Amino acid sequence: MTECLLNVDLGELPGEDEQLYALAHVANIACGGHAGDEASMRRALERCERHGTRVGAHPSYEDREGFGRRALEVTPEHLRAQVAAQCGRLAKLAADRHQPVTYAKPHGALYHAANATPALARAVVAGIVEALGAAVTFIGPGTGALHDAALAAGLAYAREGFADRGTRPDGSLIPRGQPGAVLTDHAQARANTVRLATSGGVDTVCVHGDTPGAVALAREVRATLDALELRAEPLGEGALRLVLPEGLERRAAREALCAMPGVLDAVITEAHACVYFAPDAPPEEPRLALARLLRIPAPVAGRPLTTISVSYDGQDLRAVAERAGLTEDEVARRHTAREYTVRCVGFLPGFAYLGEVDPSIAVPRLATPRTRVPALAVGIAGGRTGVYPFASPGGWNLIGTALDFTAFTPEEGSVLQLGDRVRFKRVDR
Repeated sequence: MTECLLNVDLGELPGEDEQLYALAHVANIACGGHAGDEASMRRALERCERHGTRVGAHPSYEDREGFGRRALEVTPEHLRAQVAAQCGRLAKLAADRHQPVTYAKPHGALYHAANATPALARAVVAGIVEALGAAVTFIGPGTGALHDAALAAGLAYAREGFADRGTRPDGSLIPRGQPGAVLTDHAQARANTVRLATSGGVDTVCVHGDTPGAVALAREVRATLDALELRAEPLGEGALRLVLPEGLERRAAREALCAMPGVLDAVITEAHACVYFAPDAPPEEPRLALARLLRIPAPVAGRPLTTISVSYDGQDLRAVAERAGLTEDEVARRHTAREYTVRCVGFLPGFAYLGEVDPSIAVPRLATPRTRVPALAVGIAGGRTGVYPFASPGGWNLIGTALDFTAFTPEEGSVLQLGDRVRFKRVDR
């Protein structure tokens, strides 16, 4: 199936849990209308950068008292100016950090009022385009005035469904305040997600950041979306190969697979899981295996965190910077800004494939590999980064050298294990 994204409305409440940013594909950041200020927007942008989350603007009626959930009488021209000002605030802060704002979604009452009123819809779209440009993707209802106005303006459009909202028989949302309007039950949210993501009429599923239990709910929805992307292929007799989606947490996937009755082992590689069954336990029908994976959690903070000191002096650092259109210092800053996870261990004993690299510095591997890369060289190849544990041949772009780090010992094997968390810290030597 085509990838269905999880979008989460964020930057709205004090004490917001950072795990929501790690779980979301897109963060819709409140930009001052119903909630949010410069400090909260900066914090949200930092978290998006740290977790590789796409940035979206979340404009609304200027109604902080009512949290943007009251329909207000505003002229289209006044509304356009309000939306442009709100999105512009976020865009300026994002530009200061070299982060693109690639999505936009109106909030609350404005979302519904504009979708029912073409003049308001055109005003919302015009304000967004004025502040963010026409390359932004608009998130909104599958049909209605917002859909029509966004397409007329040449915007890409992502049709939205809600995992944490109840619906009437006609498919419309149950109004907030009525029984069944807000869903907090995981089974209901999972069923909603499966129904929406497989309907063919939805491109993105929303969880509201202010829904009670939002982190656990978002984890359930993200795990469901990740599992729905899985593809299963026979691997001879007694084995099954699963093609893993990018966002699926690898360690949790292995643990869930190994817990299946009759499974002897599950080997996780960069893009696949190979599942081996006992001779007297033939493989389950693939979709049953996938259904089990719907219950995989997506922990973002439970694994050990290793911080690796790096001197950014690699022989390819200048070439990477030139290709990315950045300074060498900015390449180093973006490389250290994120927390990575070990996707798999291979190629060499102790060589951990770490993801995800900031897309702006995710340059492809060298066309011709080197015959010798020094031990502890830090490299980038596409969306992966890693540290060479030993001197060896290699084709990654070398941007630095790890200091005081041991990647492999004969006694314990690889120091970094599947699912471990890694950060890089810049040091000068």
